[in-house]
Amino acid sequence: MKQLMKELNNIKKYIPYNTFRTIKGQIKSGNVDAARTGINRIKKKAEGQAYGHTCN
Repeated sequence: MKQLMKELNNIKKYIPYNTFRTIKGQIKSGNVDAARTGINRIKKKAEGQAYGHTCN
């Protein structure tokens, strides 16, 4: 749980506030799998945009 919160705080500046709150709520409620999926999707999207690629 603490590890997921650290990862979420690291990507906080790249995501909308509502998305941050949603994932934070998932972590707190114990729905860790859904939170992990959301964080991984955001990281994948941010990684692609770092090189100028905007497609899925």
